[in-house]
Amino acid sequence: MGLVTQTAVTTDPETASDFGSQLQYSPTTVPDPLTISPPDGDDNTVELGDLIIVSSRISPDPIETNEIAVHLPIGTEAWQLVFDYTGMQTSINLSGWSATPDPANERILFKPNTGHATLTPTQGVTLQLSKLRINRQVGTAPVVIALKWRTPGSTPYRTEEQTLALGKFPAGFYLRDFKADNAYIENGDPVTLTWDHSDNATCHLLYDNVEIPVTDYSTFPVQDIRRNTMFYLRARAQAGTGTAERTLSYYVTVNRPDLEVRNLDIHGEARMLRMRKVNPPRWTDTATAQTDGILLVSVSSNLLWIKLRAGWGAEQLLFGAREQERSCTIPVMKGALINFQWVPSTGGATLLWCPFGDGELVFS
Repeated sequence: MGLVTQTAVTTDPETASDFGSQLQYSPTTVPDPLTISPPDGDDNTVELGDLIIVSSRISPDPIETNEIAVHLPIGTEAWQLVFDYTGMQTSINLSGWSATPDPANERILFKPNTGHATLTPTQGVTLQLSKLRINRQVGTAPVVIALKWRTPGSTPYRTEEQTLALGKFPAGFYLRDFKADNAYIENGDPVTLTWDHSDNATCHLLYDNVEIPVTDYSTFPVQDIRRNTMFYLRARAQAGTGTAERTLSYYVTVNRPDLEVRNLDIHGEARMLRMRKVNPPRWTDTATAQTDGILLVSVSSNLLWIKLRAGWGAEQLLFGAREQERSCTIPVMKGALINFQWVPSTGGATLLWCPFGDGELVFS
């Protein structure tokens, strides 16, 4: 049974408006993650934590608001966050606002002192709740943020709610500082991932359908990255008869990445076919195609046989070009072996390789 699961994923803030919400919220805690109070402690031995909620807004129009409510569940259960609101401190980055704890309704109300305030199209709002008395049960607490808003000049307010899942982990547990030495690399370059985790955590690195145990590591090199990749670091800790799990992520962008698509519609220009001259073959030469392409052969003397073989060794196609016929055009698939043979002796020819991309013909 998993008692708590928490995932922190890197996102591009410019995509926040895609969710259709007036505000998008990103929670941060101190410590990160929150840890429970000692299970055998008394009222004076509690673990304190801070919750910082940073909201961003990307919209073409301003809105008016008269209240932002943060619902913080009170109690001793796994799904509740704090014992009570005793000693809690609150703040907001907007001037002319005040915060009022409302423990009866398990919420903190942030309100503008003038009755309502305007949030601009790129407005950011930061709410901070400090010295929270975390309860003693490992679990996940839902923190609901309710924004009351309206378009400027209109009368009724609408309420928009979003729920943040805050995990409470066993004492001493942490997973943090997951990053790569480079966030933007060239195609085929390596990256080195680093992180920090507690001794009671079992860790796995996940990417591209690969799962690697890395409990004994705090740094790990990944070679030959050829496409944009999201790396995930998952840590698990024993919590009673269940487990607590936390996942961090880091996104690496590759310049000119390899792409694999099911269907491709191009609206505009596309350049896929290139042309380069290759050395004429000797008596017997073999080349391997590094990508799909077209081989253009023009013979000026004697007869040239060109045999294509697939990777499993079976001869698939046989082409011939002689002085009288002069040329032939041969479609070649990636990985195909191309064997050239003059009959009866070395002749003269011009070879043009037209790859779909940058792949060469590699002669052996």
